Amino acid sequence: MITALLVDDEPKAIDRLAEMLEAFETVDVIGRARSVDEAERFLRGRAPDVVFLDITMPGRLGVDLLGSVPHGTAVVFVTARDNYAIDAFRAGAVDYVLKPFDHDRLAITVERLEQRFAADDSRIAAEPSAEELGGDRTKAREISGDEGQAVRLASGRGAGFVVVPYVEIAWIEAVQNYTRVQIIGEPPTVVRRTMQEWEALLPPAFARISRSLIVQVPKIRSTQWQSRDQMLVFFAGIEEPLPIGRTPMARLKDLLQLS
Repeated sequence: MITALLVDDEPKAIDRLAEMLEAFETVDVIGRARSVDEAERFLRGRAPDVVFLDITMPGRLGVDLLGSVPHGTAVVFVTARDNYAIDAFRAGAVDYVLKPFDHDRLAITVERLEQRFAADDSRIAAEPSAEELGGDRTKAREISGDEGQAVRLASGRGAGFVVVPYVEIAWIEAVQNYTRVQIIGEPPTVVRRTMQEWEALLPPAFARISRSLIVQVPKIRSTQWQSRDQMLVFFAGIEEPLPIGRTPMARLKDLLQLS
């Protein structure tokens, strides 16, 4: 799964792009921002795989966001003007897409992103997956060390592993074919386990609120609306909030019965 943040000041353009990207099974739009300032707030709490970035926006230009884009996050410039292409590629952009968006042209962009991330697995901690174990989930659980109310994760501090109780996991986020686990009081850990595998293992306290995000609902302390497209979710024991986009906002609202 490739997670995407869309940054564009034009409501119709950003809605159209989100609609077209959601048609690709490998892409999940996790946030939308209508300005560079709003995008910076989102990026302080989350690192998407790619930012689709408009260049010409009122106030600060899209290029002003580049310094806040996390290392490893790709950038695709989207604009109605073709005279910024050279500057975009000089800035390291993966692609440069002109408006109005075309499905076939967007498919080329998605393919380029898939190829880029498929070749970059060095940051993933090795851990056996159910597919590698012949699809046997029981065997996968035994070999991974999962038992009862705890999960075994490869240690990010070198060789070995740590056993983490499910109750200490705040959320789990997809990173292409892997997942990033946010443990309370610890930095996130990337493991070789899919969202489907997590869903089969986790207790009912966890809910999948988008293609790429699972949260532990009882650990949610509060929520704060940022805009019609963005909400901050605060978890007990974690200082930084989790920004989420429109689709997970709606699902979380139902789960928490927010008015």
